[in-house]
Amino acid sequence: MQQSLLLRAYHDYERELVRFIGRRVGSPSLAADIAHDIYVKLLRTDDHPPVRDGRAYLFSMAANLATDRLRVEKRRSEILAEADGLAWGRLDELTPERHAFARAELACVEAAVAGLPPRCRRVFYLSRFEGKSQVEIAADLGIGITTVYKDLKRTLDVLIKTRRRFRGEEGDAPDKKGGHKS
Repeated sequence: MQQSLLLRAYHDYERELVRFIGRRVGSPSLAADIAHDIYVKLLRTDDHPPVRDGRAYLFSMAANLATDRLRVEKRRSEILAEADGLAWGRLDELTPERHAFARAELACVEAAVAGLPPRCRRVFYLSRFEGKSQVEIAADLGIGITTVYKDLKRTLDVLIKTRRRFRGEEGDAPDKKGGHKS
């Protein structure tokens, strides 16, 4: 089997590539992981695009993957910090009853998310868990920004209604005119 030009370029510049990524992400082990991800992508792709400068292409690819990984890690740490604040920021005692209530509420919310159309779920995941912007999501999924906005709005509306219904707060929801239902 003949090796593609990009795979040969990868082998030629692997050490330099890992150092470059390491400077971007600040971690040699994370840099090695990202470099490995690049290698796997190159192996899985049968038809590589025609490239004049394989080194430049690989370094652009590495910069993009490093940026994506940093964004995901940042979002993950934000989610963990938020969860930590919710879990430990209260003075209430964590009782078995509260634990059971939280598990039941989570199951209710998970069921509501599972009932959404697949595209809504994907848009929500990319936004909330991968930290992507609406523009990035639109480009990734090949849909319009307005569609991304509507899918996010629909998902958040479902989540809010589900939590209110679970907690017995349905009467507090704003109506379509901006007022509150009685």
